[in-house]
Amino acid sequence: MIARVRLATYAVPLDPAWPSAEGPVATREGALLVLEEDRDRGGHVGFGESAPFPGFGLETFASSVASLRLAAKYLVGLPRERYAAAIADLHRLAPVAACPCARHAIDLALHDLLARGSGVPIARMLGGDGALREVAVNAAIPRLSAAETARAAREAAERGYGTIKIKVGGAAPAEDVGRVRAAREEIGPHVRIRVDANQAWSEAEAIAALRAMEPLGVELCEQPAPVGAIESMARVRAATAIPIAADESVIDAAGARRLLEARAADVIVVKPMVLGGLYAARAVAALAQEFGAGVIVTSLLEGEVGRAGALHFAASLGRGRHAHGVATGVSLAGVVDAGRLEGGMLPVARANITEHWFRKLPFVVEELASIGEAA
Repeated sequence: MIARVRLATYAVPLDPAWPSAEGPVATREGALLVLEEDRDRGGHVGFGESAPFPGFGLETFASSVASLRLAAKYLVGLPRERYAAAIADLHRLAPVAACPCARHAIDLALHDLLARGSGVPIARMLGGDGALREVAVNAAIPRLSAAETARAAREAAERGYGTIKIKVGGAAPAEDVGRVRAAREEIGPHVRIRVDANQAWSEAEAIAALRAMEPLGVELCEQPAPVGAIESMARVRAATAIPIAADESVIDAAGARRLLEARAADVIVVKPMVLGGLYAARAVAALAQEFGAGVIVTSLLEGEVGRAGALHFAASLGRGRHAHGVATGVSLAGVVDAGRLEGGMLPVARANITEHWFRKLPFVVEELASIGEAA
C-alpha cells in the first residue's frame, strides 16, 4: 500500500541550450514523484518523473506539478494489487487526464514499485527473458558549424558511439548538407549518421536536403515536416531514399496509426514522457511493429529517473534495428547518465530507478499526502 507521496522539483541548466519549436531552451525543469509503501507491507519506494518540454504540445511545468498535487490524494492508500489497474486507468484520472507528463510520473513510479516488489528490473518485468542487458544508444550533436560538427562527431565516435544524430534545419539546406558531409568525411563509413530536423524544414527544403544527403549514407531523418502535416511527410518519404522517422508527431496511439496508415513514416520515435508513461508507450511500440515500422525509444531530455525508465523500456523491446536516444544526460549540466557507456552500449542496471540523484541536485521537496493525512 502507498503510505506517502512526495514531490521534488528541480531546475538544471542545459549546456548547450537545446532547440525547440518555441526557441532555445536553456534550463530544464522537472519534478520527481516519490511513492513510498507502508513499511509493514513491503516498504519499497518508487520513483517517477514529469518534465514537459516546450514545443511538444504538452502541459506546462506548472500545470504538471499542480496536477500531481491533486492526484496525490488518489494515490495514497492505493493497495499493491491495484497498481496495475491504476496504471491502465491513468488516462481517466481527472487531475492528470490532460497532462501526459504528470501521467508519466505516476506510471513510472507505479511500474517501479511493481518491479521492486517482484524482485526484477522493469525491463525484464515488461519484456521477459527477451529483455536486453545493454542498449545501443546514439550521440546527439546540436546545430553547430561544419567544422564543429565534424569535431563533435569524431569525439563521439572515439567514445564508442556507433550512431550519431545531427540536428539540422534553422539554416539553408545546403549548410545542413555541408555539416553532414563534414561529419561523414571525419568519421568514415562505419558509424551511422541520422539527422533530426525538429519540424524546421518546409516540404521542398526537406526533399532537396535529403536527396542531397543520400550519397552520404544517412540512416534516417526525424520529423522533416511540421506536426500535423501527414500528407507532406508522406510526400517527403516518397521522394527520398532516406527513411523517415516521426517524432514530434507521435503524441498518442491514434496519431501514430494515422502516420503509419498514410505511409508517412518508416520509424516511430517513442517518447514515454510524451505519451504518458510506459503503458502507453508499449501500445505505440506494438502498433509500429504491427505495421512493420522500426521503433526508436528516446528521452525528452529529462533527468536521471525519466531516462532510466526510458532505458528499461527500450531494453524490454529486445534487439532492434536502431540505436535508442536515451543517453541524453550529457546535455544536463552537472548530471551523469546512469550506467557507464561502453562501445556505444548503455548497461541496464538491475536496480530500476536510483535514489542517489537526490544528493546531487538542489531539489525542493514537498510532501503531498500520507496515510495519516488521508485518515
